[in-house]
Amino acid sequence: MTDSQLERMMAKLRADYAEQIPGTVVQMEDLWRRLVAAEIPSAKLTELARMAHSIAGSGATFGLPNVSRTARELEMFLDPYAGGERLPAPAAQATVTQLLAALRHAAAGH
Repeated sequence: MTDSQLERMMAKLRADYAEQIPGTVVQMEDLWRRLVAAEIPSAKLTELARMAHSIAGSGATFGLPNVSRTARELEMFLDPYAGGERLPAPAAQATVTQLLAALRHAAAGH
């Protein structure tokens, strides 16, 4: 494979990744909404933290440092609550909502 072919392949992978991130953020927002509404067990907060972790790592790899940074901030905020029996207090819930909105904004702006 030539350098130019490799560069084209990487550009396509980055574009594909950037295209799918907004949908992932929508899934995260829906998961959060369902958690807050008590439609699903609070233990599912671990899944939200895992999704943030995944984006934090892959975002930088695929050339989306703002997405990665925002996802890392969300992950770090959720870590103390993940795996617990309860959701964060209402003030902290507002922070999660704000971080998800910031992640949506970062994902839309690539």
